[in-house]
Amino acid sequence: MEQNNLLRTIQDLKLRAPAVNIALEEAIGRSVAAGTVPPTLRFWRDSNSAILGRSQSAGEELNLELCHELNLPVVRRPSGGGTVLHHPDNLNYSLYLPETGSNGVREESIRLSRPVAAALESLGISVRVKPNGLFVGGTKIGGTAQSRRWGLLHHGTLLLEDGGLMRSMESLLRAQQDDYEQMSPQLPSQPSSVSNLRELLSGKVSKEELTRGLRDEFARRLDLTPVSGSVSDDEWNRALNLSGSKYSSGDWTFRFGDNLKTSTKK
Repeated sequence: MEQNNLLRTIQDLKLRAPAVNIALEEAIGRSVAAGTVPPTLRFWRDSNSAILGRSQSAGEELNLELCHELNLPVVRRPSGGGTVLHHPDNLNYSLYLPETGSNGVREESIRLSRPVAAALESLGISVRVKPNGLFVGGTKIGGTAQSRRWGLLHHGTLLLEDGGLMRSMESLLRAQQDDYEQMSPQLPSQPSSVSNLRELLSGKVSKEELTRGLRDEFARRLDLTPVSGSVSDDEWNRALNLSGSKYSSGDWTFRFGDNLKTSTKK
């Protein structure tokens, strides 16, 4: 079977430094775009962290003083979209494809969110797909973003449980505050009320059942055969290099003129 007919599926749920996890997004994306590995679906979790969209200002999007007080890492990802909070009770999924396709970002976001909606609907949740995420009623259960710099990276979040960090969301995210629009952010986030799968399903969610359903739906809708895989040595090496040189760097994270002296304190 040809490599491009496969969907390499990586269960990568071990917690690690957020900058390494974000660096893996670029490292794997570059490998898939180069054709050295097949199209890939990665499931992963992150330690507590604030994750900026590629073109956002950290100071406009985050209460940086509170991030410092909480010892909360701030990392800029390679994809667009708004700022999100990551925590261990949040399941992240990333789809890496070698071609960007002919659809616009909004259309492709909706298309690639439908497999996620279908997997959740099989669990008994009615999901509405929008270009910036997945909604149940008026509440958001997951966001999505894309990068097209090396093939297509489509990644998103699913809130499994109400992790402790989410209780600080209104204080950490400026988009949740009343004066956010008056600040005229250069690329504004789209704040929404949030819910989580445990509340919606009235019980704990099995990560195994959820990731299996997501894998099957992505494979079916993309007409690919799922195979278990892992991050390659080359991808790890590239990710570790990128983590140190780029995704842990203040020059990258605070590149829009934020107060580096204040913002990068630990």
